Amino acid sequence: METAGHEGASGCPAPGRVVCFGEALALVSEVARVDDPAAPASAAGAEVNVALDLASAGVPVTWIGRVGDDPHGALITRALAMAGVHTGGIEIDPARPTGRYAKSATPGAPGAHDGPLTRMHYRRAGSAASAAGPGLPDRPGVRELLATASWVHLGGITAAVSPSCAAALDALLERPRTYRVTFDVNWREQMWPDGDPSLVAALAARADVVLVGADEAGRVFGTADPAGLRALLPDPDLLVLKDGADRTLAVHPDGTVTSRPALAVDVVEPVGAGDAFAAGLLSGLVRGDDVGRCLRRGHLGAAAVLVVPGDSAPPLPAHLLDLDDDAWAGLRVRPDGVVEGMPA
Repeated sequence: METAGHEGASGCPAPGRVVCFGEALALVSEVARVDDPAAPASAAGAEVNVALDLASAGVPVTWIGRVGDDPHGALITRALAMAGVHTGGIEIDPARPTGRYAKSATPGAPGAHDGPLTRMHYRRAGSAASAAGPGLPDRPGVRELLATASWVHLGGITAAVSPSCAAALDALLERPRTYRVTFDVNWREQMWPDGDPSLVAALAARADVVLVGADEAGRVFGTADPAGLRALLPDPDLLVLKDGADRTLAVHPDGTVTSRPALAVDVVEPVGAGDAFAAGLLSGLVRGDDVGRCLRRGHLGAAAVLVVPGDSAPPLPAHLLDLDDDAWAGLRVRPDGVVEGMPA
């Protein structure tokens, strides 16, 4: 296998402080061309989105994973590098293709948080990404990247891509480890034919920080109650429960809760918002912010993606983090910018 990468000013790879591992996909611009391996596209996939959003926020980041030796694999590698994501951990598969998908949307009900209904059209079976395996952490190049990482970001979608991808997650979560792990549950019902969430639940339980939507929590863990979740997941340092468009709760090991309200948003398209929240939260963790500020960073990242048609976007202005609670409640995020001073 070949390795794709770019070099820093010194001529040596500049490994990121955060390493993201997952499935890379080409987001094809037209549904009619989703079967075209050379169709115009952009880089996507949950952990690719997180890496792009982290780079936009100024966080050193590496994406590791597998792409095909094809136009879409080259596009994804090039897009990551141009965004400032380190690509030295990408493995190029000469036989398997890069996965791809397209989106179609129909209007949703009007309202601040009601965006269009989005349908996904995937072509990911037998992809290069699906061939990742348990030897990933020991692969030359990846071993060095993990040794210098402070955080590794993983997600439940990757576990559904193939059994070998699930084994790669298992290997990355093995203790002792020199990095901390964030794990976004990202439950996707259509990717689990038997409907059994036990594998994702077991992987999440071994992370240091777990992110889960309230609806996902009920499906995967059987409860969305903060105390009930903490009882089921005693080991992570932080459980981040995303309560839809209303608020996000962070449940600490002692059961105490830090809560921050979401922003009012005129939604254009919802895909990628959860990844942007994860990137925002991670950007705060890397900086050593307190938990409440990390949650606000997550909300700013999610809102930025909700008002664009793509799956990633630069975060909203950082000065918004310092607003008092009333001013924060008065923000409204629109496609043409942020409006301050709206009635709460």
